[in-house]
Amino acid sequence: MSQELHEITRCEVCGDSKLDRVIDLGNHPMCDDLVQIGEARVCKEYPIDILFCSRCITAHQRFQVPKQDLFPQTYHYRSRHTADVLNGMRQLVDATEQMLGDLRGKKVLDVGCNDGSLLAIFAERGAATFGVEPTGAAKDALERGHRVVEAFFGEAVAASFVKDCGRPDVITFTNVFAHIEDLAHVIRALKLLSGPDTMIVIENHYIGAILEKNQFDTFYHEHPRTYSYTSFAFIANALGMRIAKVEFPQRYGGNIRIFLTGATGEHSGHDRWQELSAKEKDLGDGFRRLSKRVEIWKANKSAKLLREIERHGRLVAKAFPGRAAIPIKILGFDVDQISAVYEKPGSGKIGHYVPGTRIPILSDDDFVEGKGPLLNLAWHIAPEIHAYMRGRGFSGDIIDIISPADFVDGGK
Repeated sequence: MSQELHEITRCEVCGDSKLDRVIDLGNHPMCDDLVQIGEARVCKEYPIDILFCSRCITAHQRFQVPKQDLFPQTYHYRSRHTADVLNGMRQLVDATEQMLGDLRGKKVLDVGCNDGSLLAIFAERGAATFGVEPTGAAKDALERGHRVVEAFFGEAVAASFVKDCGRPDVITFTNVFAHIEDLAHVIRALKLLSGPDTMIVIENHYIGAILEKNQFDTFYHEHPRTYSYTSFAFIANALGMRIAKVEFPQRYGGNIRIFLTGATGEHSGHDRWQELSAKEKDLGDGFRRLSKRVEIWKANKSAKLLREIERHGRLVAKAFPGRAAIPIKILGFDVDQISAVYEKPGSGKIGHYVPGTRIPILSDDDFVEGKGPLLNLAWHIAPEIHAYMRGRGFSGDIIDIISPADFVDGGK
């Protein structure tokens, strides 16, 4: 595993050298560094230190972990296991169809296609589907009938794709544009790949929603950048494209979905620009408030959960989204506090420890109900998790690891 970190000293979106340090969450393991149960290896930890550019309203990981370490062949995440993700993908395809009309025969390239779940929905509409995926998930996408390049996205991949397949009609990034290091390299690759009629659809966590809903756990190492509408205005300019439309879907607690095109026409989001711009200018202060709220959350949640543990013994937990590694580490919890985390059967995470701990990840088929409440680690999709567990017959209390009441000073 590589040990070298790349330190960001200049904004990757607008180039400004004035970056404010707004949140320091300490050192954390990578959220997909899953050690097999029984192995003695200890996860290496890296800082999560967030910098903010007030010019283009973009947040950066100050220290970026090499992509080969973040996204190895053994990467465990699969889109198909989360209903909220699949519903969001279907909404993205619907929105793309509304923009372009009939998708039959359109060439769609999904960058970071994972197991091909998004491409499968495009294929249902008659599109020709292609993907780029650097991890072992590429094999899953290939088995579903998509044409997939197993590589990290870059200029060489873009040039090869154009040579072999022509220019795509649609290029999609779903929570991937935040994952790719070296943004300038990505911009150059997209310029090679895009034709005058190509539409780029990018969906990512939205800074405004992260701050409003106190989603500090989205700042894990896989996200070297977090974006605003203003960020994408700079990115569109760098690509020589325009923002044709902007949407704010609710997936992951609040996303931004941007449609970029090189075609001429009126910017359909123009009427909202003044309102968005005014709101986003205050986001720097929002980051500083969030930093203080994390400490309040830690005190409140730790006290509440330790009371439950004292009454009932170790907690059992449901679901391990990678982002859950952050609150678990901040709380200082391990197997003495959480006996196990349960995942849907078939998840590649089963049979491993939660990163940085010796908490085992087990199958729902082996679920053993504790005497106390169930701790939901996938708090950002709480309705889905609560309904799923009720459907499996769990009748006890369910406590979300992050909830609005946690951020009230003195809250219980």
